[in-house]
Amino acid sequence: MNIPRQFYGMNYISRLFSNFQDTEVNDCPKLCFSELQDIAEVSLPVKETMELGMSAAELSKLLRALITTRSCRLDGLGIARGENLICSGYRPPYSKENPHITNSTCKTITAIAVMFAVSEGLLGVEDKVLSFFPEYDTMLTSKYVKQMTIEHLLTMTSGTKCTEVTAVVEEDWVKAFLLTDCQSEPGTQFIYNSMNTYMLSAILVKTTEMSLLEYLRPRLFEPLGINNVTWELCPKGIERGGWGLHLSINGMLKIGLFLANDGKYNGKHLIDSSYIRKMKDVKVKQDTDALSTGYGYQLWHLPNDFYMLSGMYGQHVIIDEKHKLVIATNAHNDKMFPDSQMTRIILDCMNCDHLYQSDLKRKEKISYKKFIQEFQAFCNGWDLPKVTRELPFALYCKNQEKRILEEMTRLLEITSPFDGKYLHIEQASFKLFPYMMRGMYQFPPFAVTDIAFRVTDKTLKLCFFKEQSKREQSKKEQSKKDKEQGNRISKQDDSKQEKLIVKAGFARYYNQRISIGPNDISLAAKAYLSTDEDGNSVIQLDMVFPATGFSRKIKFFLLEDRIAIECMEYPDMRAIVDQVIYGETVLAGNAIDLTGKLPEGLRVLMEHKVEPKVNGVWVE
Repeated sequence: MNIPRQFYGMNYISRLFSNFQDTEVNDCPKLCFSELQDIAEVSLPVKETMELGMSAAELSKLLRALITTRSCRLDGLGIARGENLICSGYRPPYSKENPHITNSTCKTITAIAVMFAVSEGLLGVEDKVLSFFPEYDTMLTSKYVKQMTIEHLLTMTSGTKCTEVTAVVEEDWVKAFLLTDCQSEPGTQFIYNSMNTYMLSAILVKTTEMSLLEYLRPRLFEPLGINNVTWELCPKGIERGGWGLHLSINGMLKIGLFLANDGKYNGKHLIDSSYIRKMKDVKVKQDTDALSTGYGYQLWHLPNDFYMLSGMYGQHVIIDEKHKLVIATNAHNDKMFPDSQMTRIILDCMNCDHLYQSDLKRKEKISYKKFIQEFQAFCNGWDLPKVTRELPFALYCKNQEKRILEEMTRLLEITSPFDGKYLHIEQASFKLFPYMMRGMYQFPPFAVTDIAFRVTDKTLKLCFFKEQSKREQSKKEQSKKDKEQGNRISKQDDSKQEKLIVKAGFARYYNQRISIGPNDISLAAKAYLSTDEDGNSVIQLDMVFPATGFSRKIKFFLLEDRIAIECMEYPDMRAIVDQVIYGETVLAGNAIDLTGKLPEGLRVLMEHKVEPKVNGVWVE
């Protein structure tokens, strides 16, 4: 029977609120990955702007605009032209060793895999989706599902009601997709939906009898020299297709160059150009996005014949095919679709005539050196040098290091009284993990009730104690009764409060691995100083989960007899409540329509739950 869309909406709401209730770490599902780690990585040759006929001064303006515009929240940037690298790097704590998740950017890579399969005669774009899963072709199957083709999936015109909520509430995503009805006849309406791309992945896996990454390895990743690639799997072991790919900025640039050259790379055609051109052609003219002009095969078209691979929160590859210019970004802003201030800043630069007008040789070399110095400052997490170049760059670097050392000394002075102390959260708790991690990956909320501190000369070590669930409290009460009655107590019965230890570097990120149930994930944490509106000291703890791009910021306001704690996260509350809950945008690249907006009172409740403000008192 068909699964109504309202079922998914109600199920998602149920899961959403359960993320604020008692759950144990062991209930967190295990994340599984497909990996390619042993490919010989080939770096793009680095060339100066003069050699490429470009203006370093314009690139410097672009870099400064992206860094100083608060809404951009740039994490990584790469610029290449004609298989030559101009710059590529990340701000701390991101790095090429720990690639940023690309979100929906990888939809285009899944489409590239489809075109390889088409070129090899393994499938055709007009093939019916059900032909690959005949077990679901029954009398109860929707007539629109029976009409659905691979091209409908590629162009986001399948009309399916099966949204990415499926990833939260279902184990068998293929079954859920094929047993769900359509809201429109396939081919008649553009509805952006990540489950379309997942079905492409499932079809490829079934057709090739290998994982999507293994299929692409000899065809794409090895020829391009892209290593260290991981892709999240669905519960059935299939690459998610529409999201979950972890890829470096250099890898993103190479994919862009491959597309700009119609499937040619390093002088060799990896696929017949006609297949890539067909993929890039506008298939759907649409205005769902204020910036995009159309959609190809999992590819957004932009004004002036540009096109882009786009992932939520600023994971983009923007391509100017005419000039063979590719700009790739990682970010953690609050925008889901291509239209964002960051995208517009990049397009303004790419459309500027001066970008392809180098200065006279000596002046261009000076401008290029200045641009590279600014990019180095970005990669070190420093404030940018002043435009007036008041100081030599070497002295600027020394001053930045001096500033950091001074902050570290001041942090040690302020936090030293915390050493060995225990902070109890009064009348409430706050959640340690970002909401989007809980929503997308079903991580437990980990409600913190107590914090213990240890201070060294360079780090602040925090031990977060989790609020005990009702089940744990029941075990503890029973254990207490058993002890009073003299019964034998096993270690399993002796319930202890869960804890998680996080090390934060003073003014610099400290990289570590933490265990959340069955998952071992990366975490980077930094403690730094700021002040409140009254000039009082505030210790800020920035916890970044590099693989997801999500972060949690905890502010400790130092008051006379207590500590006030405020929690924030990126993407921020507007993206989480107004967009995800209200259904005005996407979750992991997929539009969600949940039947209308929530009451204002419920919205306020959500805000307090996600970004609470609580008080803490010191206890012995």
